[in-house]
Amino acid sequence: MKKFSEFPQATSLTNDDLLLISQWDGVSAYETKYIKANLAESVDKKEFIARIEQTGVTAPTITVIKDDFQDTYTASYIGVGSYEIDGFNGELLGDEEIMVNVNNLPATYFLRTSAIGTNTIGITTYDVSGNGADAVIFVNTYIRVTKYL
Repeated sequence: MKKFSEFPQATSLTNDDLLLISQWDGVSAYETKYIKANLAESVDKKEFIARIEQTGVTAPTITVIKDDFQDTYTASYIGVGSYEIDGFNGELLGDEEIMVNVNNLPATYFLRTSAIGTNTIGITTYDVSGNGADAVIFVNTYIRVTKYL
């Protein structure tokens, strides 16, 4: 008898595909059932993932890892603790999910991100008193922008 995984796969499954399941009822017969494949939920989305590094009062450098927006990006130092990333093909409409993972963010600093225009993400870093603070975005900080379609 073959394991299910040993049968050749004829085609890829989707969430709505029906599977034929046959199991022994424990007494005298096989029961046949049809069930939906219910694979992991698929969601249409665009993602931008990049590593950001910054020292002192310089503009951050960006290393793009994934770019579904297909644009050219620039990062700028705006002022104390204030940075911007421009690009995104004018597709930022305020309903995006923006996450920043700062490696080793000191406990006395805070970070805020937001879309501040259709092409621009703002990153602001603060100290514990709420004042802008430079040099908080250290090596291996990652930003992810997800726009659900």
